[in-house]
Amino acid sequence: MLQSLYIKNFALIDEIHIDFQNGLNIVLGETGAGKSIVIDALMATLGERTSPEFVKSGEMKAVVEATFSVDDPQIINSILNDPENTVNNLLILRREIFSKGTTRCFLNDTPYPLNVIKEIGEYLVDFHGQHSHQQLLSPKFQIELLDSVSDTEKLLQNYRDLRKHLEETIGLLRKTEDDLMHLYKENEKISFDLQELLRINPQPNELTAIETQLKKLENQELINSTLNEIYEILYKSDRSVIDSISFSIKRLGSLLKYDSSFEELIHQLEITLENISEVSNEIQKKFIEIDFEPEYIENLRTRLAELKYLEKKYLTYDNIFSEKERLQNLVLSSYSLEENIKHYKAKISQVKDTLKEVALQIHNQRLKGIELLENKIPEIIEKLGMKNVVFKVAHNFDEMEKYEITDLTIELNGEIIKLLPNGIDRIEFLISTSPGTKPLPLSTITSGGELSRLMLALKSIAAQRYQFPTMIFDEIDVGISGKIASMTGQLMKNIAKNHQIIAITHLPQIASAAENIILIEKKESKGRFQITAKKLDEKERIFEIARLLSGEVISEFAIENAKKLIAEINASKL
Repeated sequence: MLQSLYIKNFALIDEIHIDFQNGLNIVLGETGAGKSIVIDALMATLGERTSPEFVKSGEMKAVVEATFSVDDPQIINSILNDPENTVNNLLILRREIFSKGTTRCFLNDTPYPLNVIKEIGEYLVDFHGQHSHQQLLSPKFQIELLDSVSDTEKLLQNYRDLRKHLEETIGLLRKTEDDLMHLYKENEKISFDLQELLRINPQPNELTAIETQLKKLENQELINSTLNEIYEILYKSDRSVIDSISFSIKRLGSLLKYDSSFEELIHQLEITLENISEVSNEIQKKFIEIDFEPEYIENLRTRLAELKYLEKKYLTYDNIFSEKERLQNLVLSSYSLEENIKHYKAKISQVKDTLKEVALQIHNQRLKGIELLENKIPEIIEKLGMKNVVFKVAHNFDEMEKYEITDLTIELNGEIIKLLPNGIDRIEFLISTSPGTKPLPLSTITSGGELSRLMLALKSIAAQRYQFPTMIFDEIDVGISGKIASMTGQLMKNIAKNHQIIAITHLPQIASAAENIILIEKKESKGRFQITAKKLDEKERIFEIARLLSGEVISEFAIENAKKLIAEINASKL
């Protein structure tokens, strides 16, 4: 429920704080006193549209803060979906509106996007404004009202989850079918490209290896002559390095008898001789390795051309192998796609069977709700001054002549029925206000007062079975007076036994039913208008109701009439 409302620099309001309580809270005030401004401020905290014009003239920003107590904070936490910021039973919504046109929303001092606050607001408050009776003409609103008395909440959530799962599975089926059709269209090209890759059969690093080998082979004469020249110098010529070193070792050896220190030099020359012999042998091997037939180099050139062709076709050499894998997978996937299509079709059929069961359960629950509304609405609305009313709820299904498995449909009694967002039922409220006339759509009611009373009757039934949030009625009393106004007050008091109601009214009969009355006044001070809010005590309540009964002149007779009216309203049972 709404515990309190704090408003600062909003429209004509400097700063006010209003405390509410459970039950029926009535907001009184003369026309133009600012009652609707208070409601506008509250709705701003709930995410409704605002304007820089709401910021009081001369101020930088307006601030509105609403404090709620919440019985089930888990619902709020599921909307927030924010593990780092969970709420308990106390919820504070704050809206800051800046004169430059921007706004900010806060929940327990944590900023949140407007759409999140608006969703929470729809859970916290059920608003019925001066023109909200027009909602009754909306098929969506009518079916929501029917569901509120039909105990379909859990079934509907299950239905929506299943329908979403069905949509997702249908989406997967369509995509898979598109993929398969694409494969079929591209099959010839895929097959050609894959066969080409399999025939050439490139190997990793093969291109670089052939280029290196060809570079060597194509320069074989230079390589051979150079190797031969070095080999001659080191080993084969008459004055080869090996012969020279051998001669040097021999000559140094002849000097050992004169000086033994030459032993170390001889040892170093022997190591050098051994290393040069090894190098000579390696050069000889290299010279032998590059000996080849002319046909061999031609084959390498042909192979290089094929690899270069593939490299150009697939942009890089590495891409050749990823493309080969992709094409092989595509060929394999055509088989798996066909299997997936069979799987998705079977899954769709299974989900539709389950959806059909749930949709029929919802339908049957709604039939019970329809029976309740058709019996109770005429009883309640007669007490609100509308006699001889016949209220009916027409219901039917959306049927299709042709359908495909990818349609959101089920088969029911040989007919193809659309799976609508909230079940399979099309609902329309019908009413007859004259004896002997056929019930017609609510749009045939031209009186806003009659529609408002019908709305109140519907919500009074829903409130008995459904945990509405705080209910706000902004001048629902338009077009009624006298005994009907008393009945309306009694009905609102009856609803308020289990639900907090905040109502703006000008009627003393409705005000007399209140547990709490808040008086909104607009006063002039130093050439400026200022809106104030005051919670009335018992004596002040009687005085204000007397004023509503008699006008500006408050006599003792008016006071006594006010007391009598309060007693009658509180003693009566609807």
